[in-house]
Amino acid sequence: MLRSCSRLSAIIVITAAELVVAACGSTWSSNNPPRSSNSPTSSTASKSSKNSSPSATTTYFSARATVIGKTTDVAVNPAVMAALKHVGITLIAVAPATAKTTLLFPVTGGQIVVATLAGTVDHTGGLTFSHGGKSIRLANFVINTNTRQLTATVGGESMAIFDLDLASPTRVGGPHGTVVACAIKLTVTSQGATALNSGLGVRTFKAGMGFGVATLTVAYARGHR
Repeated sequence: MLRSCSRLSAIIVITAAELVVAACGSTWSSNNPPRSSNSPTSSTASKSSKNSSPSATTTYFSARATVIGKTTDVAVNPAVMAALKHVGITLIAVAPATAKTTLLFPVTGGQIVVATLAGTVDHTGGLTFSHGGKSIRLANFVINTNTRQLTATVGGESMAIFDLDLASPTRVGGPHGTVVACAIKLTVTSQGATALNSGLGVRTFKAGMGFGVATLTVAYARGHR
């Protein structure tokens, strides 16, 4: 039921990343670019047994708005794309996510406090990282602004892949029932780095690596849906 979109072109994504980040009023610093290494692979990441996909038994909070759709767009850090290309790592979007000018993940649900964006936002689709005949797929992304992490299902288990920098997200207006937050920086967690390096047989990913900048567009409705 999954289909892969065309492979990312590093040049296209780098250009798009600069445009999207500029539109949100934030750029990545080039002072600490990601490093590649040939040293032995890190140990296997510990994994939580909790699945990150939306649960049918999720508690509904009347003080929150129900998320009903829209998208999360990620402009990948150009330095990261250059590092991945250098070691031969490719990214493929898992439908219905797409990887054209940016990585785009459809929002499917969740609950948030509109005034503060506190809560969770669920997504469909995912990303497949491939290298030297090996691959690792990340799916069922969940943004949790309370824990400030983005979790994903990896090999049937949930783990925190990215930390979210929510210190100063730029919130812009939208149509009634829509909220947009720009300049949310994604940095790779130690667990995410270990899982990716171990699964691909590389040491390209580092804890704290600035992966990209996200723009979260959420459509919401009051009441339980």
